Amino acid sequence: MFEEARKRTLVSAVVFAALATAKFESGVLFHSVIMIGDGIHSFSDVFMAIMVYLGLRVAERPASEKFPFGLYKLENMVSLVVAAAIGFAAVEIARDSLSFIRVSQPAVPIIVEIISAAASYSIMVYLNRTPGIALPSMKAQGLHAYQDVLSSLIVVVGVVAEWLSMVLIAEVVGILIGAYIMFEAYRIAKDAVYTLLDVGNEEITEKIRGVVSGIEGVVGVHEIRVRQSGPFYFVEMHLEAPANYSVQEADALADKVEGEIKRSIPSVVHVSIHVEPGSFQGKWIVAIPEQPDGSLRGHMATVPLIKIVDTKSGKVDVIGNPALGETRRKGVRLAKELKNRGVEVVLVREIGEGMLSSLKGEGMMVLYSPTSNEAEALAMFKRGELKPAEASPEPD
Repeated sequence: MFEEARKRTLVSAVVFAALATAKFESGVLFHSVIMIGDGIHSFSDVFMAIMVYLGLRVAERPASEKFPFGLYKLENMVSLVVAAAIGFAAVEIARDSLSFIRVSQPAVPIIVEIISAAASYSIMVYLNRTPGIALPSMKAQGLHAYQDVLSSLIVVVGVVAEWLSMVLIAEVVGILIGAYIMFEAYRIAKDAVYTLLDVGNEEITEKIRGVVSGIEGVVGVHEIRVRQSGPFYFVEMHLEAPANYSVQEADALADKVEGEIKRSIPSVVHVSIHVEPGSFQGKWIVAIPEQPDGSLRGHMATVPLIKIVDTKSGKVDVIGNPALGETRRKGVRLAKELKNRGVEVVLVREIGEGMLSSLKGEGMMVLYSPTSNEAEALAMFKRGELKPAEASPEPD
């Protein structure tokens, strides 16, 4: 991944060097302080590209005993250095704009700046389309290239103002360019510092919570901690597994959770999971397939009633089984009905593969009850003694 980023960084360095030379020479030759300042700024782009290249080369080194989490944060440190260089260029441009010298011939400087704007835009697109996981340093270079596009166009206005001896406009344009560049430097530095200080990422945290909560066998997840290192994320969490799981079953569940997180969020490279017994003592909305005599028995697709229990308040609702009598899409219809009623867990004795898939697809946990006594089944559920249900042959 870093190899392609390094190649594109070198290409950008060559282009920036050519643009910087053209701007600086044009500024000196045609007496444009604004263009000289813009040329100095472009030379900082070359320096930035070289720093990014070196940072990427070191950052891709694999983790070692001395650096168990790798050297990915070097990429953020490079971004911070880049931000400082951009900030310095901003100050120089604003300062130099206050020194007024009449431009002798504006045509060549204007052509140079227009070419520069087009080249910078091409580099911006080239850097932003680097394949693979988004790298902060490439994002910084892309933002900087976009800023070069805008500053080049503004410089055109400033050169014309210099040529027409409109001192105030030339000064204001130069200060505006400097202020804009300084703002971009602040944004890049802020992101780099936040990453170096391990500031949490709420968006990634909630995405992880959603992925883990939908995995069969997971009772709950809490204390999710996410820290960024370069373009990658390191995750720690406490995973709640059913209390009756063996060590092997809990370990298998943790492996499944880790694999699903990495599959869903490719930028996550490390997941540390602490497994602990889960608790079903809080509020859960539980659905129980029920026979007319009040027992939990029979196949999910054929029982006449569905009892819905709020385990905290004790509230009970009994509805007719929406799947009863249906010949097609029985599982889909029942799953949607239960989902609309807020059901989170379904206790069953027998269930077909299609029905089981439909309930899981709606995010419900389906558990097998070894007893047909509803009170005993609920008590076992609260103690965390029930295991995930498996599909059984559907009745004719």
